[in-house]
Amino acid sequence: MGKLKLRHATKKDAEFVYSMMQNKDFQKHYLERLLYKNVEEARKGLAKLEKQAKRGLVHYFIVNNGTEDIGILDLYKINAQDKKAAIGYGITADKWGKGYGKQVCALGLEIAKKKLKLHTAEATADPENKASIAVLEKNGFKLIGTVEDYYFDRRKFISRTLYYKTL
Repeated sequence: MGKLKLRHATKKDAEFVYSMMQNKDFQKHYLERLLYKNVEEARKGLAKLEKQAKRGLVHYFIVNNGTEDIGILDLYKINAQDKKAAIGYGITADKWGKGYGKQVCALGLEIAKKKLKLHTAEATADPENKASIAVLEKNGFKLIGTVEDYYFDRRKFISRTLYYKTL
């Protein structure tokens, strides 16, 4: 496993992001409203994220392993006043179980602490997504608990496991 590289996503990454989100197992743990329905929708969504990144509201990265793009990293809910943000990540299905999730999360935490000068990070996970929960715990996140009815998605309320970390 080579050193991972991050770059801010642009609308040129729409095909990769859309393709990654087509995996049914990936979709199972991701909020439906965040899944792009086609490449054009992905292009528009990434263009919007580019604008938000310029204002410091979000940082949405493409993860590359030196030979190919393998995932996404999202720092969002950035609150400069309280020095905190939320972190999210996704890895292409063919790279699951290879330790990339742990590395990507660690890179996001490093950016949050060193570049954005944040003090805390939070993350939520589908309580059924044992791999993502393991990534968070291996990166030192502490379990706050399961929050019932945290999101309204797929026409129903869904719970999320909430984690928190002091950087």
